[in-house]
Amino acid sequence: MKIKLIGCNSTKNEVHWLGVPQNMNCEFLDFDLHGRPSKLHEKLQEIIDQSQDYDLIILTYNRCSNVPFNLISPKVPLVFPKTHDCIGLLLGSNEKHMEFYQKNPAVYYFSQGWLDYGKTPYAEYLEYVEKYGEDKAKTLINTLYGGYKKAVLIITPGIKDIHRYRQKMKEIADFFGWETEEVEGDIGLLNDLIKGKENPDIVRIPPGVRVSEEHFS
Repeated sequence: MKIKLIGCNSTKNEVHWLGVPQNMNCEFLDFDLHGRPSKLHEKLQEIIDQSQDYDLIILTYNRCSNVPFNLISPKVPLVFPKTHDCIGLLLGSNEKHMEFYQKNPAVYYFSQGWLDYGKTPYAEYLEYVEKYGEDKAKTLINTLYGGYKKAVLIITPGIKDIHRYRQKMKEIADFFGWETEEVEGDIGLLNDLIKGKENPDIVRIPPGVRVSEEHFS
């Protein structure tokens, strides 16, 4: 069986740590596409269309920004995690994500992939300073991130030099005045997704069927 995996860079480190099967071809997309959902949707559909010679297409993308809705694979089944976003995927399930959220509602999450490939809120602030000046940059960044109170680092297996990631998160948290915390991740769901195991938080879409909200309910 030939398998195509289409993933976000936010899960790239964990996928490689789990071990990519020899029959799987992986393609990881730019993290910044998260900020352009329509562009990400188009890119995913383009890759799916180009991958119709595979037997199975696995996506580590979930229902974040409703990006998967209306994707369709004419001949090859699609497999998705049913998590709301990559946070749930790295914590192991939507249930674990919601349990943590209820205790910590004003949290901005970081992970190894987020810090390696993503644009942090502080980096975003520096871009605004360059474009608009410091005063307007502070107003914009406060509008976007002023509601957060805590930065949480999701610790997943395989992180090397964890001190560096802790320091990167602390620098961001100190700038915004956020508390910091760490939480142990769970990549069991991601493992099941890659290895083709049964899991209630994994959805399989038959060929020719458009992805809809019902598939994630």
